[in-house]
Amino acid sequence: MSGVQQVAMKAAVLKALLDEVRKVYDAAREDADGGLIALNGELGVKTIEVRLPGYDAPVAQVTISEPKTGYVVDEAGLLAWCKQEHPSEVAVTTPAPVESVRPAWRKALLARMKVEPDGTVVDGETGRILDFVEVAEPPPPSTTLTFKKGGREEVAAAYRDGRLALPELLALPAAEQE
Repeated sequence: MSGVQQVAMKAAVLKALLDEVRKVYDAAREDADGGLIALNGELGVKTIEVRLPGYDAPVAQVTISEPKTGYVVDEAGLLAWCKQEHPSEVAVTTPAPVESVRPAWRKALLARMKVEPDGTVVDGETGRILDFVEVAEPPPPSTTLTFKKGGREEVAAAYRDGRLALPELLALPAAEQE
């Protein structure tokens, strides 16, 4: 086998394994995420530490992120409201005159919005109803997996010294029998 064939074969094998590892990783993350979300709902747990066999310190952590309430803004309604209530915050661009709310002012207004108990959105400074804004359903909770300092290196060391058995972790599917 030539040098080029050898490296091409290596690339093909690693790509096939990478694809299989990605599938197993995605399933494991889904299970871990679902477990943490369930623990959060039952007990309020927000973070779990990941430990390896034969190593006392955590190598990583999985943390739940609380979804924040979002808003849906009717941009035409915002522009009409601004033209009436805050005309100095409306910018006009040329050559074709296009009106828009100044981005910095829009951002400041959205940052100070509050939701009343009845679901009405108001300007947090003035208490005025912002009927061009609706509360959006928050997305489902999500999680992040982050490695601790030296965590990746410890995973590699655990693999090298046999504390991690990749065949069991990966559980690659058996070959189909003919």
